[in-house]
Amino acid sequence: MNLNLLYRDREWGSAAPYRDWLSITKDLELNSLFKAAETENVVRNKRIATPDDGDPYLGQAVKRVMAVPLKTAEEIKYRQDILKDCFTKQGMVDELYRISTRVLSEWDRLGRKNNAAGEVGTKGKLITDIKVFKLLVDGMRDVKKTVLLNRAGLESEGWQGLCERLENEFSDERQTNLYIFLDSMSFYSDIYENERKRNEYLVRIPKMRLECGLSNGLKVGDFRIDSLESKAIEYDRQFGMGNKIADRITSFAPGVISLRNDQALKEDAEKLEFAVVSYVYSFCTDLVADFGSFFDQLHFQMGFYLGAINIRSQMVRFNIDYCYPETDEENRLRYEELRELILSFSLNGRTVANTGRLDDKQLVIITGANQGGKSTFLRSLGVAQVMMQCGLIVAAKRYRSPIQTSIYTHFTRREESAMNSGRLDEELRRMDRIVNGLTKGSLVLLNESFATTTEKDGSAIAYGIVKALKEAGVKIYTVTHLLSFAQQMYEETKDDESVVFLSAEHLDDGKRTFKMIPHAPELTSFGLELYDRVLGEDESK
Repeated sequence: MNLNLLYRDREWGSAAPYRDWLSITKDLELNSLFKAAETENVVRNKRIATPDDGDPYLGQAVKRVMAVPLKTAEEIKYRQDILKDCFTKQGMVDELYRISTRVLSEWDRLGRKNNAAGEVGTKGKLITDIKVFKLLVDGMRDVKKTVLLNRAGLESEGWQGLCERLENEFSDERQTNLYIFLDSMSFYSDIYENERKRNEYLVRIPKMRLECGLSNGLKVGDFRIDSLESKAIEYDRQFGMGNKIADRITSFAPGVISLRNDQALKEDAEKLEFAVVSYVYSFCTDLVADFGSFFDQLHFQMGFYLGAINIRSQMVRFNIDYCYPETDEENRLRYEELRELILSFSLNGRTVANTGRLDDKQLVIITGANQGGKSTFLRSLGVAQVMMQCGLIVAAKRYRSPIQTSIYTHFTRREESAMNSGRLDEELRRMDRIVNGLTKGSLVLLNESFATTTEKDGSAIAYGIVKALKEAGVKIYTVTHLLSFAQQMYEETKDDESVVFLSAEHLDDGKRTFKMIPHAPELTSFGLELYDRVLGEDESK
């Protein structure tokens, strides 16, 4: 049975991730987002989270899903609708994750990963296989009950489709038959003597009806199973007189062969018993594989959605606006009150939001005052785009953007700034890896690239690379302090409607608003002003 809560027509596992996902994660600081996905839902549980709270698997699930972008508007809408239902039915998502965790943990205990259950063809392995089958059937029963109890509030195609599959592929009739089937084999897999209450025991006795042919010399030929069932009998004591009397009476029943006084016959019967149960169980192997795959997918997909619930809970906690982003087929990028989510989490929501539109823009060059919010703004666009393309909500009142076939980031990193040599070489190597993977429709985010060399050399390199990328049809958003590069691009493209220049707003009194506004590049980054302001504050102290 398929879950299909990430894709309409397939399960998780077949799509390709972003080509340079590690750089995207590092440059956009997404690990903080994955950490937020792990955190216990403090709003729902009405308590303060501690450093020990959370489930690392949730962060891992969100990370894996975010690494694989959706390719069409239909795929994004399908997942968004499922996410809306998850927000409405948080208790159901919690319960499904708990059920899948319990089933997989118990299965691991039974030896799923390390073959601790015994070698194939042994009694121990067969007993374990039957226990695993019952574990999975019990889990499917609990999943079905949980989902159908919440069906009235589920509106998405994905959740309604799962309800229909549970009713059809794990119908009440099939569930009943599976339990009858399991009960008939329970004598073999259960502990023979289970203490029910003080000095009382439940013993399961098998009842097999076999038909056999006769070969030459009236020797027993092939056997055929006529029926197999298990009967539960209570005894006051495990090996008491009642046990012995009942066994003796049973041995006189018509069609019953007593094994009490014939050890050789008893051993043959045990072999026959093993062969019969093995044969019967062989019809279950496909179901075990099907149900097992279902629970693997359920655990992962509920982990992702539970992580998404936790991310939204943190946004609600810090009063961060969010929306379900819209895809645009006409290359229009529009954002209203867009915030950099990672920074918002670290500052408890106290960040500046940006509003604007970049319709039909292929090249966006962002310049302006130092510490004016340029890099933060660039990250806000990158984080929003990655979240949109995996079906998540975005930290904005509204966000509308085209789908990018691939995303690449090239940010100057602290460790590169601290290197004594080879900094430019490292930047160029990373850029080379990006260029080799680019296709038309890709988005490249450049943050202070090539600032590790001189202004003259850095400007020349940036100009050559950005111009070539633009001519190749690649979309580029770049933050730069290379003023010669910015000025040259402005002079060449000021009549090109596909190019826009933004600047970090800088008031006359030197105050930075951290908002990006359309503005021609200036010939200063106001570094001296910032230096004087900071130094002046120190001297005043």
